[in-house]
Amino acid sequence: MARARGANAVMAMAFETTYGTSPGSGYKKVPFVSAALGEQQNLIESDLLGYGREPQPPARDVINNDGDVVVPLDLRNFGTWLKLVFGNPTTTQGVAATGTITFSAQPAPNATVTIGGAPWTFASNGVTGDKSLIGSTLQETLANAVIGLNKSATAALTGQTYALDLTGTIILITSKTIGTAGNSVTLAAGTSPASNGTVSGATLSGGSASGPYNHVFASGALSLPSASIEVGLPEVPSYGMNFGAMVDKVSIQLQRSGLLNATLSLIAQGETRATTSGAGTPTEAAIERFSQFSGAIRRDGVPLGNVVSGTFTYANGLDKVEIIRSDGRIAGADPAMLAVTGQIGVRFADTTLLDLAVGGTAVELVFEWSISASKLLRFVAHAVYLPRPKLPISGPGGVQATFDWQAAKHATLGKTCTATLINDVGSY
Repeated sequence: MARARGANAVMAMAFETTYGTSPGSGYKKVPFVSAALGEQQNLIESDLLGYGREPQPPARDVINNDGDVVVPLDLRNFGTWLKLVFGNPTTTQGVAATGTITFSAQPAPNATVTIGGAPWTFASNGVTGDKSLIGSTLQETLANAVIGLNKSATAALTGQTYALDLTGTIILITSKTIGTAGNSVTLAAGTSPASNGTVSGATLSGGSASGPYNHVFASGALSLPSASIEVGLPEVPSYGMNFGAMVDKVSIQLQRSGLLNATLSLIAQGETRATTSGAGTPTEAAIERFSQFSGAIRRDGVPLGNVVSGTFTYANGLDKVEIIRSDGRIAGADPAMLAVTGQIGVRFADTTLLDLAVGGTAVELVFEWSISASKLLRFVAHAVYLPRPKLPISGPGGVQATFDWQAAKHATLGKTCTATLINDVGSY
């Protein structure tokens, strides 16, 4: 008799039209690292007296099917899990127009750069409106500019996102609109006073209606999909079809090296077991994993330096509908208050984050992994609040601060979190 081996275990999933009803087709084979799904029914110790010291038979308790599934963050398959976490995405094919402004030196006071016809001024004092403060270094000056540009309310500036490259000398500009519309956004760098900036071209460029697919998942959906997930052990053979599965929480660990995985905490209604697969012949997508080393964390568009570790957690706060029914199972799981939380550990090199924590200022945090510009995964927490941390000194080595952050609904965007997956998959 063959023994089951994890190396040969298979997982397939399909979205349900009706909660708790496994579809007859449409299954996808999904890669996984570990799985702890399956029905569990505990025993309740007998409380009867009067029958001597020998125990009476126990009673059976309710049936639960909760467990974690660890999956890789990969280019194509992870979109299926994102749909289970957030609901249906908005998908647009194409490429957003981009451009850059590269600076060779500090801009002079009152120098300007112009984006979409709107001037942005570098000032030595009196920063109001579309202005930013000139810092003690070029990197500090451009960081101030990027943060200000991302928060500007000027119509010509709000159509783009702005980021600072790792060298701190280039402002990266990306149209928020996928396609050719962004190609008309003009760029200019002032020469009197000298901005010392060089634009990549007269306008943003590269915007196209063809190319990769941009899948945008937004937080806050009032209803969430459910799926049937089959875990198969073909040697036995034994196949467990977990139906009514919904994602309660997804957590991602950020570090400098290692494999990049996500832990999904699921709540399912039940499980049926069979000796043959109920998934038929599932479709399969090529695996192309994102890597920890390609990760980036940005605060309001500026690379967050000195980060040594972190976590990102999105929780749907599922509320089990635990009613009295003959099969002992739940009737469903309703989305309650969502939560977007995490932790970042940083080497204490400056007081930037500490000042934001003390001031109670909300910031935008971006967590991103990329293989190329057309192969990318990004999570954005739009309004993050940082706690005031302790600064423990435990020895002669570096001092680290840990920020256990919480995100909230952005006042303008009306959402807490957005996930974007760019790949070659047409739809989810």
